[in-house]
Amino acid sequence: MIYSYPGCFFQRPDGRYCVVFADLNNLAAFGDDFDHALSNGIELLARYIYNLLLRKEPIPQPSDIQELKPSVSDEYNRAFLRTVNVDVEEYAKYHFERNVNKSVPVLKWLDDFAREENIDIPKMVNDMLLAEYNRKKSERA
Repeated sequence: MIYSYPGCFFQRPDGRYCVVFADLNNLAAFGDDFDHALSNGIELLARYIYNLLLRKEPIPQPSDIQELKPSVSDEYNRAFLRTVNVDVEEYAKYHFERNVNKSVPVLKWLDDFAREENIDIPKMVNDMLLAEYNRKKSERA
């Protein structure tokens, strides 16, 4: 699903940019130029929404961009609004949920057993790590 939020872009006198998402607790991303700030803003937006979805928390409604009025402070020389869009599911598949190859030594007799029983070792390791992650996460909550 594509999520769209107004981002307020601020440009510093040195050319660097900042993008702030007022609807997302004023989260901010920065970049050496507009393209980098936009790219970092997209990642920030994707991570924030993705984490809300994982925790099954409500997704904030985006403000109407026409109702927002950016103001420039002393450290910025201009400000403007742009809608920032991201397909969170697709972004997450590529950036957050992609597989990382790890070598895990397995005893020969256990590997033989896994093969005989059609046990998918990488899936089993992933499932066990995910269960441990969820256990630790619930302990911290």
